[in-house]
Amino acid sequence: MVKVIFQYNVPKQKQAEYLQLTQDKIKPFWEANGCQSYTVWQVAESETAFVKEMLFESVPAMKETMALKQAEPIKEMYLKFAADVSRKIITKKV
Repeated sequence: MVKVIFQYNVPKQKQAEYLQLTQDKIKPFWEANGCQSYTVWQVAESETAFVKEMLFESVPAMKETMALKQAEPIKEMYLKFAADVSRKIITKKV
């Protein structure tokens, strides 16, 4: 199991649009193309900070999914809203 965690900010005035687009297009795309779970959280202590978790079966499965050519427009949709993005790839050990 591999978990990819993104931390990023979405301006307050764009959050409703971002969350709707995530629910309608971004999440369904990833979950239909190799991502086992796609979850977005908002940081309680911040009006703009979010955390996104994506679960994959393995590192090769994650790399294959993230490299899909048809994922480019989905990534662009996300990046229209997300700023200060950081990413961690975490592998399950126990």
